[in-house]
Amino acid sequence: MCYENNMKRQLIDELSQLQRQNSMLEAARLDYSRKIQELRRTNTFLENILESSSSISIISTDLEGNITFWNKGAENIFGYTSQEIVGHHKIGILYPDKKTKQLIKKISSSIVNEKKGIDFEIQEVTKDGRILWIHLTLTPRFKDNGKIIGILGIGEDITKRVHTEEALRKSQEQLYQSQKMEALGALVAGTAHEINNPINLITLNLSLLTKILEDVIPILKERADSEPHRKYGGLTYDFIKESLPQLLSDMDMATERVAKIVGDLKNFAKRTNISDKEPLNINIAIENALRLAKTTFKGRNTSLELDLAPDLPSIEGNLQNIEQIVLNIIINAVQAINHSHGKIKITTRFIKSDGRIYISISDNGRGISPAIVDKIFDPFVTDKQAEGGTGLGLSVTYSLVEAHKGEITFETEEGKGTIFTVFFPIFSEKKPVKILLVDDDGDILDMLTDALTSNGHYIVAQASNGIEATIKLGTYRPALLVLDIFMPKMDGLGVCQAIKNEPALSDTKVIITTGFPDHPKLKKIATLGFTNILHKPLDLQDFLASVDNMMIC
Repeated sequence: MCYENNMKRQLIDELSQLQRQNSMLEAARLDYSRKIQELRRTNTFLENILESSSSISIISTDLEGNITFWNKGAENIFGYTSQEIVGHHKIGILYPDKKTKQLIKKISSSIVNEKKGIDFEIQEVTKDGRILWIHLTLTPRFKDNGKIIGILGIGEDITKRVHTEEALRKSQEQLYQSQKMEALGALVAGTAHEINNPINLITLNLSLLTKILEDVIPILKERADSEPHRKYGGLTYDFIKESLPQLLSDMDMATERVAKIVGDLKNFAKRTNISDKEPLNINIAIENALRLAKTTFKGRNTSLELDLAPDLPSIEGNLQNIEQIVLNIIINAVQAINHSHGKIKITTRFIKSDGRIYISISDNGRGISPAIVDKIFDPFVTDKQAEGGTGLGLSVTYSLVEAHKGEITFETEEGKGTIFTVFFPIFSEKKPVKILLVDDDGDILDMLTDALTSNGHYIVAQASNGIEATIKLGTYRPALLVLDIFMPKMDGLGVCQAIKNEPALSDTKVIITTGFPDHPKLKKIATLGFTNILHKPLDLQDFLASVDNMMIC
């Protein structure tokens, strides 16, 4: 009996132990299940963050550069979908040239070797060929054992900021140059006036002295025959006869040189009168300038090639000033050619995208010296003193171009030549078209405003919601309304209904923009007669083409 009791207690103890172990296993299973669920929730959360970053590109690659992850922001920025890029392309598809690809390869190797991230700015190219500036942060991706398995890149499109900074820098440089030219112009005008009067007096007296010498020489000869050793002002008759005419001639040449400098100073100080401007053909000004430059080409083995585009739109300018601009650059080009196979080419073209005409004048001369390349539009700066250069020609040119609201740029390479390009806005009697942009995204408003106002054809106002838009429609009266659909306070459908209910707005043309091409509201808007719809993300070239087409119709 005692034995049976002992066996029973042993069995009960073992059963209790098994129950405790089972309870522990169940608790461990439940804990594991909870952790798995938490990991799944965290993974889903992280994936949602990655995918919801619509304006930040998040791209992952392996060590060979193959793209392994591509979020919605990358789709919006670069135009490729995740399905067409992941597993099919290397990261090099985003870089525009061999040099940039090599730079990225070098940076990636550094990240792998040093096991730390880096951030920098670089140019990347979109699916449709647009070049963007991207602020890029690259960091290594590690496995659990600490081994690097790839690189994670987080990018932000900073193209607008870069262009704005560049435009601001350029504007500041132009303002500084303009202020400097204005101050120098006042100084130069006074200096030229003060020099001009004594130079005129010297020129007049030299002419008089030359005539007097011609009459005096016979008298001095008679005196020399009777008094051969007599001197006049310490000079013998023979010296006076042989050298004085040359001395007077040299003085006359030097006076003419100073007079030429004074003339250049006057041209530099002169300001174009806007009232003297009229519509003109740029090719005519070039042909006139070439006739004036004929003597410059004489005795030089320099060929001239003309590539003048026919039927160019007119510019508004002063014909003599435009001729002077072209003539100054041609003279510079001829003087820069120091060999026997000189070539000068003049090209004109119309750039439809920004409403400007340009003149390009290239030469295969010695190029501009690096010592003065940053100062060539400053007065008295020249490397052509031996050829008689005063350093005022390009200063005058810059002032005349600026007076015509134009722009002058140059490219040069020492020993290979220089290209000067002058841009002028075309003449237009049309008044700029008013456009109202309506969107609750400030970045989109600014991007579209910059695109529309770059060529001066459009005047743009903005609104950030439907109510603000309806108010501005009544006061601003745009010819075209670019309208987003989903906005706070009043959406795009409400604005369209307001336009239909107001007869005074019946002529307003409308372009609808939306990121939801299949939304039911678009059908309601279409029934109101608004069928011009563009889908976001917008392609700027397509957008501008649509606006231009709407304004032509």
